[in-house]
Amino acid sequence: MSHNLGVDVGGTFTDVLVFDEGTNELTVTKVLSTPENPSEGVVEGMVTAVEEAGTTVADLELVFHGTTVVTNMLLEETGARVGLLTTAGHEHVLHLARAWTPGPLYGWMAMEKPEPLADLVDTRGIDARLRSPDGEVDSPVDGAEVRRAVQDLYDDGIEALTVALVNSYLDPAQERRVREVVREEFPDLPVSISAEIVTEYGEYERTLTTVINDYARPSVISYLEDLESTLADRGFAGQMNIVRSDGGLMSASAASERPVEIALSGPSGGVVGAATIASTKGIPNVLTLDMGGTSTDVSLVEDGTPETSYRTKVGYHEFKSRAVDINTVGAGGGSIARVQLSGSLQVGPDSAGADPGPACYGLGGTEPTVTDANVVLGRIPPSVKLGGTLELDRAAAEAAMEEIAEARDSSLERAAQAVVDVVNENMHGALRVVSVERGYDPREFGLVAFGGAGPMHANRLADLIGAYPLVVPPAPGVLSAFGFLTSDVQNEFSETYLETELDVDGADVAEKLDALREEGAAWLASEGVAEADQGFDYYADCRYYRQDIQMSIPVDPAALRDEDGLEAVKDDFERRYERQFDFTLDAPLEIATLRVIGRGAVDGVDLEERAMGGEDPTAAQADTNDVFFDDRYYETPIYDREGLEPGNVLEGPAIVTEDDATVVIQPDHTATVDRYGAIEVTRGDAA
Repeated sequence: MSHNLGVDVGGTFTDVLVFDEGTNELTVTKVLSTPENPSEGVVEGMVTAVEEAGTTVADLELVFHGTTVVTNMLLEETGARVGLLTTAGHEHVLHLARAWTPGPLYGWMAMEKPEPLADLVDTRGIDARLRSPDGEVDSPVDGAEVRRAVQDLYDDGIEALTVALVNSYLDPAQERRVREVVREEFPDLPVSISAEIVTEYGEYERTLTTVINDYARPSVISYLEDLESTLADRGFAGQMNIVRSDGGLMSASAASERPVEIALSGPSGGVVGAATIASTKGIPNVLTLDMGGTSTDVSLVEDGTPETSYRTKVGYHEFKSRAVDINTVGAGGGSIARVQLSGSLQVGPDSAGADPGPACYGLGGTEPTVTDANVVLGRIPPSVKLGGTLELDRAAAEAAMEEIAEARDSSLERAAQAVVDVVNENMHGALRVVSVERGYDPREFGLVAFGGAGPMHANRLADLIGAYPLVVPPAPGVLSAFGFLTSDVQNEFSETYLETELDVDGADVAEKLDALREEGAAWLASEGVAEADQGFDYYADCRYYRQDIQMSIPVDPAALRDEDGLEAVKDDFERRYERQFDFTLDAPLEIATLRVIGRGAVDGVDLEERAMGGEDPTAAQADTNDVFFDDRYYETPIYDREGLEPGNVLEGPAIVTEDDATVVIQPDHTATVDRYGAIEVTRGDAA
C-alpha cells in the first residue's frame, strides 16, 4: 500500500508525519530545523521518517509540505530585487500606502517604517492606462516603451518584475500584453501581473501583494526546484503539494507562480488539523492554540470551519491574500525572559530558536527561556527527551533561571512560575483578540492545543479564557503536518462587483458566481483534480453602502435566484455585524466582491477509532515527579501516552509525556482519553 507524508518546517523543529494507507498507522519524526538552508532539514526529516515507517522515499505517493520560506523572507527582508512597472504618475503608490501606525496611542513614536519592497529607483512609469470605472482604454500599451523601461531595469540588476497598471482589475488585457513583451525580450525574468494576483479594486493593496509575490518568487522557485530534484534523485515520483495560507493545497509549480499565497503555509495546517479532530469529536466550535519554539498562533473555528481573512499580515506588511485568520504572538518555548530596568518581567518576542536553543537543550544556550522555566517547575520530567532525541539538561536550565530569580529576589521556583504566568497572559491576550474582540464568547467554545509547547500551557489558558473542554490530539507536536494530510487542493477566484441591493437582483449575482465557478473548475482540472472530486463554496463580501467594514457572507447561487435571495444575504450580514459591533444601520447593502473557493478532494488521513478500555491508567504510569503548582509542590504521576488506552481517566495533577509534546493537567482537573486517542480535559474531579 502507498504512503503519504506531511512535513512542516518550524522555527525549532521540522516535523514529519508518514501515513500508511494500508494500516492507518502514523509515524512521527522530529529533527532540528536548519534555518540557513531549510531544505536540508526537510530532506533529513523525510528520510528519517520513511526509514522509521519501514518504507522509502520512492514509495511515497503524496507529499504535503508547509514551508516558512516566504514568511522568513518578509520578516528578514532577504527577498529578490523587484522592478515595478506601473502607470505614469503612479510611481509612488507603495510610498503612499495606507494611513496606519502600529499599537495604541503612541505606537507611531517607535515605528520604523521600512522602505518599499520595490525601490523607487527600480520603478518605471509607462503611458498604458484604463479609464475607471468603465474599463475603456485611455492609453494603449506601447511595446517599444515597455522594452526600453524593462531593459533599463534589467541592466540595473532587478531579479523579478511586477506589472501593476492603474484600474487593471477591470480588464487584465493591458497587463497581459506587457507581460508578453517582457517574456519575448527577457524569457528568464520572473514576471507577475497584478490583475491575476489580486483581481479586485485597491491600487495599493493590489500593487503591494504582487510585489511581494515577485519579492519571493526567485527564492521559492529555487527552493522548490532543489527540493524536487533532491527527492527525484531518491526515487520520488509522486505528487508534491504545497500548503496554502488558507489551509488548502496547490502544486509546487502553482506555488512557484504565486508564492504570496503560501506566506502562512505552516500555521494554517495546524488549524485545519484541529478543526478536523474537533469536528470528528462533535465539538464544532473551538479556539486553537499552536505553541511552538518561537511563537504561538491562535485561531477560531466555527461550525467546523476555520475563520479566514482576506488581509494577511507578515511583519510590517499587510497584503491581500486569503489565509486562515491567525493571530500570532512572540510566545514560544524558546522565548527569552528578561527583567527590565523597571523591574518588570518581559518574555519574548526574542527567541533562542533552534541554534543554540533553550539552555536545557544542552547545545550552548545560556539565556532563560519558557522551556527552561517548565523544566525547573518539573512540568517537563527528567526522563523526557526533547523532540524525542535531546537529553534534558536540568542543571543548565536552573543556572539560566537563576538570573531571573536573582533579579527579582525570589526563589528559583517562583521565578520560573512568573515566566510561565507572563507567557500565559501573552497567549491569553491573543485568544481574546480572535474571540472576545470579534463578538464571540469563548465560554461557548472548546480549546484544541497542539505544537511542541501548547499542551504544557493549555490547561491554564483554558481556565483563563473559560474555554472547555480542552482537547489535546494524538501527536500534538506535529498536528500541522497532520493537518496537511487532511487538506484539499484549493484556490480562490474573485471579482470586484461594487453594486447595491437597490441596483441589481440576486440572479445577476448568481450569474457572476457561475462564471467564477467555471474559472475555478478549469484551474482544478489543471491541478489534476477530476470533475467528480471538485467542490465549490460561494461568498459575497458585503458592507453598508459607503462604508468599508466588509464581511464575507456565504451564499447559495440557486437561492440567490429566488425573489428574496438578496434579502437573506442582508439578514445574514446584519446578524454578523450586530454580533461584532452591537448595532446595525439603516443603509443599503453593497456587495463589494464576489468569491468562489474551488476545492479538490484528496485522499487523506482517517482518524482511527480504538476500543474503549477501563478507567484505571495505572498501567501507563512510568514515574512520579515533584511538580510546582499553585505556589507549592505536588507529587505528580507521570504517564507514558503510548500506554494510555481509550477510557482511561487521569486525575490532576498529572503529566503525560510523548516524543513530541508534554501534556500538563492541573490540580482540580480531570482528563479522559477518548476513542480517538485524544486527551480531553475538564474542570473538577471525575465524580
